[in-house]
Amino acid sequence: MASIINGILYKENRKRFEQIRAIAADFSTYYIGQNIIQDDIFTVIENYARTKEMPLEWLRFPIEDSELCACTFLRGGRIFVMLNSGMPMSKQIFAAAHELYHIRCFLEDNDPELAKSGSILDSKTIDAETTKKEEMEANAFAGILLMPVEALEQQIRIYQIDKKSLQTDDVLTLMEIFAVPYKAMVLRLMEEQIISVALAEKMIEVPFSEIRRRMRITGKAKRWDMVPAGYEKFGSLLENLTINSENESLPESRLESDWAKLKEIKAKYGIK
Repeated sequence: MASIINGILYKENRKRFEQIRAIAADFSTYYIGQNIIQDDIFTVIENYARTKEMPLEWLRFPIEDSELCACTFLRGGRIFVMLNSGMPMSKQIFAAAHELYHIRCFLEDNDPELAKSGSILDSKTIDAETTKKEEMEANAFAGILLMPVEALEQQIRIYQIDKKSLQTDDVLTLMEIFAVPYKAMVLRLMEEQIISVALAEKMIEVPFSEIRRRMRITGKAKRWDMVPAGYEKFGSLLENLTINSENESLPESRLESDWAKLKEIKAKYGIK
């Protein structure tokens, strides 16, 4: 499991990690404030794109490929973010924050990669198993943004967590607060030297079945490990269909065809 730790930006390139820390802090100052984000990350991304006058649409629906977490691409002057809603909410939150980094690089730094080839996020990358520089940076950005060090220290103090003898249940307490996956939480604690590298390695080695068992027993972070329903989105498709129907903007036959197509898509992904 040491390979996971050695593959994160903090270990790979400490100088760049500190630069990403500054980028995340600057972003928080302008678009988040002092809030702990949790599932507000989706609204944060929408608002950020809006302030940059860049249309952004969410495509959130469950897909059969559990390895595909998210992807971002540009079409017709719009940013589309596809998120696999079949994942636990904590993973969706982290995936969204990861994709935000790529969006920010495009909008702030004129990085051409998003426009040229888009971004694809797989499950292994969320678990920090990547050798790609930009993916390491996006993971680091997501972790710092969702779990800023000041908030970490504050919550550790409030919940009277003993840093010298931090246990798995303490990690679950922090996961409940910050709504992030288990490995992401452990790695952030290590990055801020709240726990040692050796303890981080030991914690990462704990089978996730055991982590889930502790979630069930304690109730901590359980809600973020669930796959939620009712958050599916198809960009502006439903809104446009409704407007066109109410205003009778299209022939009746076309509207019927479009509604039937939407019904077909929902049925395919098991959406009511």
